[in-house]
Amino acid sequence: MNKSITEGMKRRKQIIEYAIKEKNNAKAARKYHVTRQYVHYWMKRYDGTIESLRKESTKPKSHPKEHTAEEQEKIKHCYRYHKHEGLAQVYRKLQEKGYTRCYDSMTRQIKKLKLKTIQEKKEIRKKKKEKKVSKVTRPGEQVQVDIKYVPLECIGFKSEVDRYYQITGIDVYTRKRILKLVKEKSTYETSNYLNTLEKEMGFKIEQIQTDNGLEFTNEQDRTNKKSRFQKTLEELGIEHKLTAAYSPWQNGYVERSHREDSEKFYANRRFKSEEEMYKSFERYAKR
Repeated sequence: MNKSITEGMKRRKQIIEYAIKEKNNAKAARKYHVTRQYVHYWMKRYDGTIESLRKESTKPKSHPKEHTAEEQEKIKHCYRYHKHEGLAQVYRKLQEKGYTRCYDSMTRQIKKLKLKTIQEKKEIRKKKKEKKVSKVTRPGEQVQVDIKYVPLECIGFKSEVDRYYQITGIDVYTRKRILKLVKEKSTYETSNYLNTLEKEMGFKIEQIQTDNGLEFTNEQDRTNKKSRFQKTLEELGIEHKLTAAYSPWQNGYVERSHREDSEKFYANRRFKSEEEMYKSFERYAKR
């Protein structure tokens, strides 16, 4: 079940985005009537996603009556060998092995341990694929663009900048991706990225979809003036489509692409120099 985005998370994102834009935690603290320590704390937590601004649960991580590891192993064993006979039979076999909890407790554990059959998993995957079928019919009809933070854990060298960022554009029809590593999260960098995007994609782009971030729009500044990114799109004759606020799933293709990059490229990496990072990234982007 998806967790809802709270008003507190939205406010924290607004504060942090303002602090990043102004490059001044104290200014953000004064504007939003919070302490500098508060801004500093959430700045360290922020990884570019609103989910990172969710307060951690204060609920106990364990319960005195929770299942033991031995009981869970019994459930796994019996479910594996008797699931084809139904859950009632799984429960009977568990009782024969000394399991004393009720039937509902067993079913909750099966759900918690994610003990699903291969057929069940195939059906779930099939439903997801059916739900996410693309409506585009040709290359360039829609390209989703987003920007992500390069994890600080990857930076093992002294740098003149605080953070590095990755801009990604993915064509929804062909799934072709164009990646670029930059030193600031701004409309200057995203508009420069646009200038070569069509050439690198190899086809005409009709529409680009982004979120409402300050690196794409002036939306959060509450102004009618178009950003540098939007002006560049107009010059190139490309339509700009915005996702709804706090709805990252609407940019699902590029969001999933970023998760894959985190797992396949950034995970457990620590670069010794900026040059090494750029060379490794270039090889990865061209693979």
